[in-house]
Amino acid sequence: MTTPALIEVVDDDDDVRRMMVMVLESHGFNVRSHNGGTSYLNAPRADGPRVMLLDVRMPQMSGIELQIRLKETGDDIAVIFMSGESLPHETLAAQRSDAIAFLTKPFHTAQLLQAIKAGLQAQASVKPT
Repeated sequence: MTTPALIEVVDDDDDVRRMMVMVLESHGFNVRSHNGGTSYLNAPRADGPRVMLLDVRMPQMSGIELQIRLKETGDDIAVIFMSGESLPHETLAAQRSDAIAFLTKPFHTAQLLQAIKAGLQAQASVKPT
């Protein structure tokens, strides 16, 4: 039996994190939530298929900054950016990154699941070196 994918939710909004955990767990995913980039970076790195739902605009460390740190540390997690309100340069940077998708809050569950599926497929196509 295969282990369900792990979804890492990184958002500074408690309500958004709770809602995302509830929705994703109801669709069979394992979920960990983090209230910011530092929280994610301090958590143990999980093995297996993983996708990160990453808020663009957060205090201390933006989603863009966290994605840069992920690349620097070799964390190849598939990233899906989310944003409710971002400045034009933040939106552009997120869209130009190698993220799987950019979702504008509020978004439909079907959009979220489709983006996660794309992220998992991208992870499966990455060959270990």
